[in-house]
Amino acid sequence: LAEEVALLDVLSEGRVNWGAGRGFDRNEFQAFDVKKEDSYPLFRENVDIVLKAWTDERLTYDGKYHSYEDVEVLPKPHQKPHPPLWMASSSLEAIGWAAENGFSIMMDPHSTHEEIGRKRSFYEGELEKHGYSIEGRDTPVARLLAIGDTHEEAEQIAAAGAQWMFKSYLSPEVHHMISDLRSKEARAAAADNPTSMGDDMSAAQRYLDGVIIYGTPGEVADKLLQLQDDISLDYLLCAPLSHGTFMKLTEEVLPRIL
Repeated sequence: LAEEVALLDVLSEGRVNWGAGRGFDRNEFQAFDVKKEDSYPLFRENVDIVLKAWTDERLTYDGKYHSYEDVEVLPKPHQKPHPPLWMASSSLEAIGWAAENGFSIMMDPHSTHEEIGRKRSFYEGELEKHGYSIEGRDTPVARLLAIGDTHEEAEQIAAAGAQWMFKSYLSPEVHHMISDLRSKEARAAAADNPTSMGDDMSAAQRYLDGVIIYGTPGEVADKLLQLQDDISLDYLLCAPLSHGTFMKLTEEVLPRIL
């Protein structure tokens, strides 16, 4: 991995930014035969190895999971001492670890806007506690966007996006339970049977209420500017939930806020 990223940095003459994350989906851990309890220390050891491979002339490392003795890792990155890096951080533990090591962070697409604001404040405090500063850092925040010609159209796109999220991460037996996130019948069923469908439905509704940014181009532009003031959202990692959203974002939203 260190060689591949460094080679890309050389070929692009220093245009690489490196982002790394532990992951959270149990399917990923199963596919790579990683025990969940090992995922944190294994990830952090891997990050340490990559950084040492970039900055040490020859790599010697004795860790819990990997050991290397006097290995020459080539090429070295074009950028010195290494490309800018971000750690994908969702939990407070991960944010605290990143701040302790002076790493910048990328913030997740699953937390509500309010949760993102609290996590950013925590990160800034932890950076200062360990002798670092937030000044001069980009702190990307991933947000899901749905934009339509009308608010109702955008809401439908957002609901479909929330459903897709759950189809990606939930077990197959609950997929059919969220076929209509906004219907009165679904909400009533969730209320009647809270132990089965209710938690999933409320979580899906949570995406619509506080995670996905949706509306007309004007509404979305206003919301982004509001979030810039409220939670210091100044670097957007945008995940458009439809092709129309992408087009409206680039042609109608960005000119209003840039």
